[in-house]
Amino acid sequence: MTRIEDLFTGAADGASADPIDWDPLQESDALQEVGLLDCKMCPLTGRAGLLLDMRTALQYRTGNAALLVVRGLHSFQWSEEPLERTLIAFTIMSSAPATSRRLWQMRIGLFPDGELSVSGKAADFHLLDVDGTPEAPPDYSERTLNEVRKDLPWWDSECTVLQSSTTRSTMT
Repeated sequence: MTRIEDLFTGAADGASADPIDWDPLQESDALQEVGLLDCKMCPLTGRAGLLLDMRTALQYRTGNAALLVVRGLHSFQWSEEPLERTLIAFTIMSSAPATSRRLWQMRIGLFPDGELSVSGKAADFHLLDVDGTPEAPPDYSERTLNEVRKDLPWWDSECTVLQSSTTRSTMT
């Protein structure tokens, strides 16, 4: 087992896991109904990480979490309609990966009313099993992040990598 944070930083390798059946790095809308829990961007390493809740995913029957890591980060853009809230669960409604000569990128449409776009030289996707995570996502209403964290996969969670994929831009 390894920590999710270690997969993000590259201190752990998920490449020995089985290949992913429905690859979100190549297949449009593979991440439909997946929860976006957190994003992390590290200028020192040129990486961005998207921590995902897979318990409501349409395409995946195994795994309760996932991590998408973009290496050689080129851009990271977030936008949302400001809402009055304590916490709100963002759900991926569309995901559109693309590879150009120089970059891999993904555009993500979120409910309610959010968008995320990220691009870089390469990306990795790890489908994870986090021990002790309940079968259903928590109720976010009228609760704080500290109150719901025990029911969420998080950066410090120990996990088993079930499946992985990687892609690079076509740049030589």
